[in-house]
Amino acid sequence: MTCNYNTEFKNINSISEDLLLNILESNLKSLLDWGFLQIGAWFDATIPSSGTIFTNTNPRCQLLLTEDPSYNLGQVWQGIRKDWVWESGACYSSGNPISISGIYINNTFVPTSSGTYTIDYPMGRVVFNSAVNKASTIKVNHSYRYVQTYRSTDAPWFNVLQYDTFNNANPDIQQKSTGEWSIAGNHRIQMPAIVIESVPRSRSRPYELGNDNLLLEQDVAFYIFAENKNDRNKLLDIIRLQQDLNFVLYNTNTLAQNDQYPVDENGDIKDNALMYPEIVAQYPWRKCWLKNISLFELDSITPNLFRGMARGTVEIIST
Repeated sequence: MTCNYNTEFKNINSISEDLLLNILESNLKSLLDWGFLQIGAWFDATIPSSGTIFTNTNPRCQLLLTEDPSYNLGQVWQGIRKDWVWESGACYSSGNPISISGIYINNTFVPTSSGTYTIDYPMGRVVFNSAVNKASTIKVNHSYRYVQTYRSTDAPWFNVLQYDTFNNANPDIQQKSTGEWSIAGNHRIQMPAIVIESVPRSRSRPYELGNDNLLLEQDVAFYIFAENKNDRNKLLDIIRLQQDLNFVLYNTNTLAQNDQYPVDENGDIKDNALMYPEIVAQYPWRKCWLKNISLFELDSITPNLFRGMARGTVEIIST
């Protein structure tokens, strides 16, 4: 009798593939981002009309020149809040986030179709192909998320919580005339924020006789960071109310293989970008059940930081 020796991994095709934990974090971020838009968690930054009560010297629609070592000075201009809304189709109380069609350079409208710049939605900035005079006034009508979400696996080697980001006179701007931030945009976490982590606690058991399918239970944590107790409590309650939520995970591998991620490597939205409901419908992977959600208060190291954690279990049938 000849024995067959297993010399390869089971159920793994390539080291470059996303597996359960990465797929789960990506899906939970997409679910939260889309879900918050459905309950109106965004703000519009619009160019104020002259003489109205909204007119101010530093409107949030106005971008500030910033230094980025990857670009020449004058190429990168950013808003006071990052994580601009790129999704379309989200609606709350008959309102929609602003769809950016162009920017204003010294009050002259330059459409996105001009090809002279790209919009980096996650970083909340405009990057020009060539430097713009630093004395220019750059404005853009846009919407930014009230709640920022992050995957723990995507975090850079350090992150810094940034306070008072709704204040145009934010002290983190070293020079208001140039908009130089004390920390780079990809290292700023603006509150309120949720950081999603697949924690190292999982269980699996056989699903049915006759095959090697498993019923997987994976714990996930949602870390809440806020500048006040009201926001912290509200976000914890929102997560808790998702107890027994059933949803479908999309396959990040096939989405990437088909080049269908809606945002490109520059942070700009692609033409005919798929929205979250369309991604789930076209690239379904596994059904998922969120259960056993518990809330925890975390000690804060400063009186202006309020932290909390919601921890739950995701149940998936793995084939």
